[in-house]
Formats: sequence, structure tokens, C-alpha cells
Amino acid sequence: MSDATPVDDADFVRLANAALDGDISTDDGARLSEAIARDPARAAQFARLAMLHDALEREMNAAAAGRAVARRTQTLARFRRVSAVAAMLAILALLGWFSLRTTPEASAAEIVARLVASAKSGDRTYFLRAVGASQTAPVVKRGGRPAPSIDGAILYVRGRGEYVLARLDADGDEVLTGSDGARAWIVPPKGVVRVSRDPRRFSGALPGSQQGIAFIDPHADLAELARSYELTLRPAANAGALARIVGVRRSDARGGPKRIELAYEESTALLRAIRLENLPQARGGPRTVEFELVDDAPLAREFFTHAFHHDASRVVIEED
Repeated sequence: MSDATPVDDADFVRLANAALDGDISTDDGARLSEAIARDPARAAQFARLAMLHDALEREMNAAAAGRAVARRTQTLARFRRVSAVAAMLAILALLGWFSLRTTPEASAAEIVARLVASAKSGDRTYFLRAVGASQTAPVVKRGGRPAPSIDGAILYVRGRGEYVLARLDADGDEVLTGSDGARAWIVPPKGVVRVSRDPRRFSGALPGSQQGIAFIDPHADLAELARSYELTLRPAANAGALARIVGVRRSDARGGPKRIELAYEESTALLRAIRLENLPQARGGPRTVEFELVDDAPLAREFFTHAFHHDASRVVIEED
């Protein structure tokens, strides 16, 4: 890493913007990572650029989607401060294949900067477990039937805002919700397939959304994670152990789990497990959700589109 070409101010901004756009080469990513690791001021600068980049992107997306989608986006944006799901998906998407070696003394800005600068797209498949179900009534859909359980669900993630969540309904049939990063969709066991140009439209099924926590683009909310949680890095105890990032919710942050824990391989930065603890219980659902990596093999290129998951005879309704 020490052989990387030095980075001046203009070059740093160029590299940072390329990373935030998801269009940075391996060599440039290494240069950016080293610049951030060497200089806390660069780390803070990168965090500011990330937040500015996100704000500009939200403006453009809202304009392109139209007034109806913009209203939904603005409603969801109110929950950014407490977005545990966003933080989780940000880590999933941005903990890529580069080494992410950290120390307990690393600042929150450095954590944010290193994660984003180390980003490299890759497919991940996680098995979800619900722990400590709430004693309050379960979440129900319109019509009075229980919503499909998150316990035993499978979550597939890729890149910027691409995901598929597979759950079983009360009859044991599969319900799929997802987004290709541009359009969201829901594929029920039968009936119409619904599609929206708002990529967050059907994200309420993701863990935490039952408590009003929105799904946000993964490049946006590492900064929110650093603001809402006190983060501690715990290096691996030995060669065979996993390193961990532990976050405890700040006293001035509202909603979201009180504690998060992420376990990853130090040598590859491959995230192996996630635990979201003490989720808000006002609307039922599990108290704790665990994510376990079960596969990191590449998925089909069109996997995150709705058409991949149903036959051509299904009726598709474009909501907007």
C-alpha cells in the first residue's frame, strides 16, 4: 500500500467522487483507501463528500420520479436518522473484497470512509433469524392476515440498493419483494405483480421497517450509522476468529436497535454475521434479528429484476 501514488487535493476529490458513484478501479480504490487511512482530515472530508453526494442524488431521484414518488421519498427521508436497516444494508453492500484492517482507536469518520472507499460490488446471500418475538400483536396486512414472517427469510443483496427478500406467508407460499436499484417490486404467490419507480416502495418488509425505519440506498447511510451509534472496532482475537464492529445507539438518536454487531473476516472484509438487538416493539415483530452469510457466489445478472422471478403470463401493474 505504501507504493501507491500520492494523492493531492484535486485527485482526492476525483477519487472520492468515483468511489461514491461506484465507478472506481481497484488501483484507484487502493490509493483512496491509503489516503484516508493516513490522514484523519481526509477521512472527515470523505464523509462530508458522501453526505453531499447523497443529498444531490436524492434531489435528482425525486425530480425524476415525479411528485407522487417524491412525497413518499420525503416521508421515508424523515426516518434517515434512525435507519438501522439502511446501516445494515450499507455494510452488506460496501464491505467488499479489499482488506479492512482497523484499530479500536479508529474514528467514526475513518470507519465510514474506509468502508465506502473499499466498496466493490459482490453478491451476498443471508439467512435471517428472529429472536425473542414481541409479546404485542404481530404485524398484519390489510385484510387481517399476518404478514409473512422474517424468521427463516432469505436476503440477497448486491451493489447500490439491489436486494431480494424471500419470505413464506401463512400458507407456506413464497412472497418476494425487492429492487433492482431503480424500481421496486413485489411478487406474491399468485395474482398481480406490482412495480414502482420508487426503489423504496416495498421495503417495509425489511427488518426494522415495521418500526418506521426506512430502507435507504447503501451508499448514503454509513454516515448516518456513525452519527446515530457509538462504534467500537474489535480486531480478531486470533487467526481463525472474526473481527467485529459493535454499535451502541446514541442517547440522542431515536428508534432503531439499541445495539448492532457485525462480524467480518479481516483479511477479505467479507461480512459473516449481523445482529440487530433490542428493536423497537411498538408494532410487534422480533426483538432481535440475526443475519448469517450462507453464500457469496455470483447470482444471475437479472436476478434483482422482478421478471426473473415469475413467468410471462403474470399480470404486471406499474404503480407510477
